[in-house]
Amino acid sequence: MVLTTRVKVLSAVAAAIAVYIVASAPDAPTATTGAVARRTSVAGSGSSSSAPGGAVHRDVSSTSGPDASALLARLSRRVSDGKAAPALFHTQSWYVAPPPPPPAPYVEPPPPPAPTAPPLPFTVMGSYARPGDVAVYFLTRGDRVFDVRVGDTIDHTYSVDSAANGQLLLTYLPLKIQQSLALGGSQ
Repeated sequence: MVLTTRVKVLSAVAAAIAVYIVASAPDAPTATTGAVARRTSVAGSGSSSSAPGGAVHRDVSSTSGPDASALLARLSRRVSDGKAAPALFHTQSWYVAPPPPPPAPYVEPPPPPAPTAPPLPFTVMGSYARPGDVAVYFLTRGDRVFDVRVGDTIDHTYSVDSAANGQLLLTYLPLKIQQSLALGGSQ
């Protein structure tokens, strides 16, 4: 009969479990050792005999004497050490944490952008000029209409500087920034 590796491994595991069960049986020294001695003496009857499967049974009590029963009694009362039990399945980690990344270099924040004037809130509605008189420009903001001339100030925020080349030049007074407003086709 050919035994595969799987059968061999399973047999070894079963044998190991059986040995563990016998070795860790609860304390019953007299009953256990007496039963083992009787079992071996009945199976062997004082001499070696061959079983049908080819196994050889020996009488443990007759060959080794009282040493075998004392050994079995000591094995049945064996107590495992409580300190060694956690070490059976102790895990060892070889992980080493990487070093922390170096701190980021200090970068000075960029300067704030230069202030700019808001977009012009006016639109040109038109202009009127009498012959020989200064031109009047009509600007609207929302629902308000402003009639302005060059040199006027609108709401203490904008001043009208000049009108040339189809452009009305206004200055945003808080920041002193000039802006231009297209006059369109009218001048």
